[in-house]
Amino acid sequence: MSLIDLVQQHLGPDGVQDISRQLGTDPATTQRAIDAALPMMVGGMAHAAQQPGGETAVQAALGAHGDDGGLGGLGGALGGLGGMLGGGGAGSILGSILGQHHDTVQDGVAQESGMDKGKVLQLLILLAPIVLRALSKHQAASHPGGLSAGLQEEAQRAQVNAPSPQVGGVLGQILGRLGG
Repeated sequence: MSLIDLVQQHLGPDGVQDISRQLGTDPATTQRAIDAALPMMVGGMAHAAQQPGGETAVQAALGAHGDDGGLGGLGGALGGLGGMLGGGGAGSILGSILGQHHDTVQDGVAQESGMDKGKVLQLLILLAPIVLRALSKHQAASHPGGLSAGLQEEAQRAQVNAPSPQVGGVLGQILGRLGG
């Protein structure tokens, strides 16, 4: 199972509904935004992990937010939204996992979903710890080649299976820079 599939399965309709309530958006818009955000986040993490010190930064984010013995409860992730949105921790999580592609991902999700950029930022903040927990579980179970190689593989799979040409195009921009 891919990393994106693992996150989507974990969220399920109830998680999408909870996120919709937190953001004040309808579930269909929220689902479109999640469908766009997850592949872009994986691509951003793959690129960040390739940069000098990037794999260490992603590993540190995994250590801080990914190790809870599994995927943990979605309620805990959503329940912390207020604190994350008001504090500096969220920006550092997104910076660690998206690196220079934070704005690219935020703009791409906004364009794909029709959601305003402020709500997209809130969504990315909500998804970041969930994606990190899924990545921790996924890496432990399926990719002995290391974090960077696993993320590259996941990002390339996400590009092939992109939910729209827009998402595929943003992923292409991100992945086209994997060399440096």
